[in-house]
Order: sequence, then C-alpha cells, then structure tokens
Amino acid sequence: MTALATIVLMVMLAFTGARADGVGFRDIVVEVEGENLMTALWYPANAPSGRTTIGLFTMNATRGTPVGPGRYGLVLISHGTGGGRLNHRGTAIRLAESGYIVAAPAHGGDNWQDNRYSGTSANWRRRPRQLGAVLEHLLGDAEFGRHIDPKRIGAVGHSAGGHSVLALIGGRSDMAMLARHCTRHREKDPVFCGYGRPDERAEGVMPDLSDRRVGAVVAVAPVGALFGDGAFTGVEVPAQIHRLEGDRVLRRPWHEDNIMKLMGGNASLVRHPQAHHFAFLSPFPDALISEVGAPARDPAGFDRRAFLSKIDRRILRFFNGTLPGS
Repeated sequence: MTALATIVLMVMLAFTGARADGVGFRDIVVEVEGENLMTALWYPANAPSGRTTIGLFTMNATRGTPVGPGRYGLVLISHGTGGGRLNHRGTAIRLAESGYIVAAPAHGGDNWQDNRYSGTSANWRRRPRQLGAVLEHLLGDAEFGRHIDPKRIGAVGHSAGGHSVLALIGGRSDMAMLARHCTRHREKDPVFCGYGRPDERAEGVMPDLSDRRVGAVVAVAPVGALFGDGAFTGVEVPAQIHRLEGDRVLRRPWHEDNIMKLMGGNASLVRHPQAHHFAFLSPFPDALISEVGAPARDPAGFDRRAFLSKIDRRILRFFNGTLPGS
C-alpha cells in the first residue's frame, strides 16, 4: 500500500466509526427537568477491554478509558419499567465493540430504586423526554460530542422502553384507548392491565414526543396497547420490532401485532419462538436470582445467552443497514 493510500484509509476510518480495540465504560449524570439521571455509557476505546465491576455486576469494559479516535453512531437504550441502566449491558457492549457509543439512563421515577411514576400516564410522557435529554447532553459534551456522528442516531427499548423509543420517532399514545383496552381485555392481558394506576388513565392523546435526530429504532417486546388509529401518521423512521413468542407479560394481539398493523411498511417484525418477556435482559449474577425473581429466571431448556447472541446480531445488522456510515 502506498503512503498516500495509507493516509486516505486512516482519514476514512477516523470519520466512519471504525471498530476500536476494546470497550470503555463510565457513568455520567444527566439533568432532566430538575432530576439527575444516572446514565451508563459504553464506547469504542483504543485499549483492549478490561473488567469493570459495579455491585455484583461485572462487565468486559474498562472504566474511564478515553474514547477511541473517530466518529461513531450513538444508540440510546431504554430499559423496561422497574429496570436499570445495566439491564442490557451485554447488548451495549456488543454494539460498542462494533463501533457505536451507547447510552443507557436509569429512567427517573421508573427504575428499580425509584417507582414514583411507574404505572402512571406521566411515565409515558417522561421517558421519551429523558432519552431526548440524554441525546442532547451527549451531543453537547466536550469529550463525547466530537466523537458522535449526528446522522447516525438510533435507540433500543425493551417493554415500556420499547414504547419509549417508538414515541421518540413520533408514535403517539392514547390514554383513553389504554383505559378501553383494560376494561375490555383485563382478563386476557392481566399482567399489563394490572400495572397501571386507574386514577392516572384519564388523559387523551399524548403530545408529540418525537426527536427528529433519531434515525432508526429497535423495540423488543414493546408495550403497544396504548397506540390507536393514526398513532404513527407521518412517521417514516424505520423500526425493527421483536416479538418474543413465549411472552406472558404482554399478551397478543394487543402489543407487537398492533404496532405492526399501525406502522405498516416502516416496521419489520422479527419472531423469537421460545423467548419469554425477560429474555432480553442480560443474565443476572447467581446471588441476585432469588431476589430478582422472574426477570432473572428462564424456563427449562431455554438458553438466554444463546438467545442474546442471536438477537444482538439482528439488532446490529439492522442499525448498520439503517444508519450507514458516510
């Protein structure tokens, strides 16, 4: 290779989100409407991945190492209700290894330590706004901002987080429809309908909570019963919807099926025949399984690690196709 060709290649790699040697990690605090959200970041780094331990969780990532040179896509991750910023750390690391900066906030008022807004209509409004605030913070950050390609912004959400990322591209919930759903189908969709607080379900259609900077989203086992006719009118951002066929928390046909019907050609459906609702969560340490309960347990014969490897490949392929480098 000539010297000139080598220089050209180096310049191209610097601006197209090249894979780095390892993964860095750090926690940052993002202020949103007077609240401080603890937000986990994973990112391409120059040095091989070390080991970072937070409580009982250990990750293949090096805390505090600098961001590798270049510009990268950014993926926001939105956990489900009662979850936390480390819920999807395995998926985050897989994306960071492949050249994405990943940000996962602990949603204020709807996480494992703070459930003030869980099950309320306010929660459906607050979550997308929190994701938008994290995006705004990172784009303006002195260190991370210059490494983010603003044309390559995506988001992944699980369960309530799936609803959040769909709202982030313009999906508009209808609280009146939610109330009707749980009046008519409470016995057939009991876990979901037992989640809300009835006195908080009197509102109508939510305001537009979209962030036009987001160019693609992935929703895994998303809440979909809040979306009615016209919920995705004008939405053109591509979405990948993952249906976990063994889901007993969000019952068919009111969630993924409803979203697919309303989104039409903008959404692609991926089916996972044996996966249960919590299968998308990274495995929990043995010491936490009894305390966490159902989200940490798998049915006999189900291999969560193999499932995560498969779904992570599908997610990565989707973002690489919809958020291509320049």
